[in-house]
Amino acid sequence: DPRFNNETLALLQFFAQNPLPQDIEVETLRLYAEDIHQKINKKLHETFKGTIEEKTVKTNSTEIPITIYTPLNVNKDKLVIYFHGGGWVVCSPKTTQTIVNYTADVTKTIWISVEYRLGPEYKYPIWLDDALDVTQHIIQNRTAYGVNETAKIGVAGDSAGGMISASLSHLLKGIDFQILIYAALDILGETPSYKEFANPMYFLTPELMKWYSTHAFHNLDDVKDPRASVLLNRTF
Repeated sequence: DPRFNNETLALLQFFAQNPLPQDIEVETLRLYAEDIHQKINKKLHETFKGTIEEKTVKTNSTEIPITIYTPLNVNKDKLVIYFHGGGWVVCSPKTTQTIVNYTADVTKTIWISVEYRLGPEYKYPIWLDDALDVTQHIIQNRTAYGVNETAKIGVAGDSAGGMISASLSHLLKGIDFQILIYAALDILGETPSYKEFANPMYFLTPELMKWYSTHAFHNLDDVKDPRASVLLNRTF
């Protein structure tokens, strides 16, 4: 397919030839994801020269861990809150630490990575509520996180984290911008492009998407909620 870079195509073909079992256990996939990302992240993670601080944000129901990346010569006029991908079931801030600390470094901006709770232990809307509570807290207490009172606050995320970011942009006031990285904006999978690339759909197959949604959501009504399938909102 000429739309693919050759290196990208080789990687996608590797995943297609080595598919994950459809009945894979949650914990097995979590360990696999953490292991593969650790190998990818290790080299670049060690090049970050700013400060990395672990904190928790207390909500009505729990305490949510966050990781704050503050680069050298930081710009105090912006702050980005990041939500990792992983189908709302796997991965963590550790799996995306390379992209977060690298982007914080090159933009000279504080990035905060959020460890929201995951399904199937905590199904929708719990993980979205975690993200909402943390984001609202940071917006209201931005100076405590190293930026100015008038600093712009943005949300960002990849895949499932992109969906969370897009949803928060609809739900919360005070978000100034969003950065969506291949965001999952239609969990129903009924768009023309979804059907066009269903066969072959490299790596993230319809079967794997169903596995994720089964573990992350209670039922089809959850998936039809515009807070989850954000493209169902009348305005975007």
